[in-house]
Amino acid sequence: MGVKLKDLLLLPSLREAKVIAGHNSLTSTVTSLSFLEVSDMDFFAQEIAFENEYYAGELVISSFFSIRNDVKKQCEAVRYLHSIGEIGLLLYYVGIVLPELSQEVIEVAEELDFVIIQMPKNNVSLRYNEAIVEIMMEILQEKSPDNIVNEVLEKASLLPEHLRSVEMTLKILSDLLRANIVLTNADGEVINQIKWPRTSTMDVIHFIQQNPIEDGLQLQKDEYSFYYKEIYHKDNGVLKLHIIREHTLLTQVECEQSVELVRVSLNLWGKKHGEVSEYALVQAILNDESEKMYRLAKSLSVDVKAIDMMWLLQLNNLQQEKEIKEELLEHVAKYYRTCVVQVVENRLIVLLGNYRHNDSEIELSNDFMRITQYQQMIDSIVLCPRMRNTTDVRNTYQLMNEVSDQLPSIYKDRKNFSISEIRQVAYALKLVQSGESEVEECLSILEPIIDNKEYLTTLCCYLLDASADFQRCSELLFIHKNTVKYRIKKISELLGYNITYFSESYECYLACMIYCVIND
Repeated sequence: MGVKLKDLLLLPSLREAKVIAGHNSLTSTVTSLSFLEVSDMDFFAQEIAFENEYYAGELVISSFFSIRNDVKKQCEAVRYLHSIGEIGLLLYYVGIVLPELSQEVIEVAEELDFVIIQMPKNNVSLRYNEAIVEIMMEILQEKSPDNIVNEVLEKASLLPEHLRSVEMTLKILSDLLRANIVLTNADGEVINQIKWPRTSTMDVIHFIQQNPIEDGLQLQKDEYSFYYKEIYHKDNGVLKLHIIREHTLLTQVECEQSVELVRVSLNLWGKKHGEVSEYALVQAILNDESEKMYRLAKSLSVDVKAIDMMWLLQLNNLQQEKEIKEELLEHVAKYYRTCVVQVVENRLIVLLGNYRHNDSEIELSNDFMRITQYQQMIDSIVLCPRMRNTTDVRNTYQLMNEVSDQLPSIYKDRKNFSISEIRQVAYALKLVQSGESEVEECLSILEPIIDNKEYLTTLCCYLLDASADFQRCSELLFIHKNTVKYRIKKISELLGYNITYFSESYECYLACMIYCVIND
């Protein structure tokens, strides 16, 4: 079902290879092998990559040919490969195609525990097929399926938290069994459908409908074997599991382990897994459950492809959650045909599409904050326009999770934010985490006023809370507008930057954010 990465290093074709990074991940299990011919990740992500796919247990072979002279793109490639679940990279032709593997790339891989195995340098006699044949033989050789549950759950536990779901578990199981998997509710409505291979054109649902089978049995028809089992779950009632594989029968142990795995994943991540509701739809979007998302969207008549705007409202009190949702839905429904408003944890997620007015979309969130009677229960509202797809929705939500705790430290008197400002906060936090030298370099801009609390407070308020508005800054500091203008003029002279010019104020803006984070 797979082989440990450290065991692959004992193969004759890899015996002279060198582990450059990711030593902590050598116990990971390799279940598949792939080529990375296009290593420019911007192009790959836009033109080639499957949306909502995760390659748990896959090892990639590449020479980084197309980015051989671009260290930045090599670092981006490592980060991207890690983000989609690849466990490591088998790097060929260093010294020939790639002049040298940069220390910067190695550091990125080490940070992520991403394995880089470098084949012998300056060796033109290396052949891909030697490693491919040996690795695939190890992966595909018959091994006991007794540990399917543990193996899949181990892989799932290594996923980012938002990807740990029933659907992702079924995807990993499908890859292990090399089989189609369908999970339906008691009425036969599809909850999850995973195809093998993913590009298969087989009408799996039609096949199931045309080939009824008794509970717990496996039958064979033509080149297909198919297994069916009813599973009872306390939160979802009766669910129906179908496994269809070409050419070879499933063993009894594979069937039993698959059923047990589904039960465990439902207990871990499947509360109300079969529920048809807008809440379930939002959860499917955030958990990257594409099949479930489209099924629910169809049942609820929600045009998910039209969603191009999101609001994220951080709540500090859920006692009147229902009333806030109703008021918000009433507000946005005047302007959008597609409106989904749901609370996830302590955050209101508003997904919008099909705008039907000429008013500025950007002003609508500000309008709501001005008119709502629940303003005291809302800590912040973030406007996220130009959502290209549900992947953008999910990534933006995750970004907000990463930075939300720091917003009160940076912005003392702000509730309304743009997603651009949130990205800037994320960048500032990354700089803080990168080390003392980076922080000192950024804060050096503020050195001329670092001991002048009055000037420093004014600068932070002006740039962060007042968005460079003299009047707003004067109101927040309870001083006259002309006083603010005078202080900003003096601060500009001391710093050597004209703070009133955006092109010169950005570095100061970033420095103020970092100062607020480390001095909170």
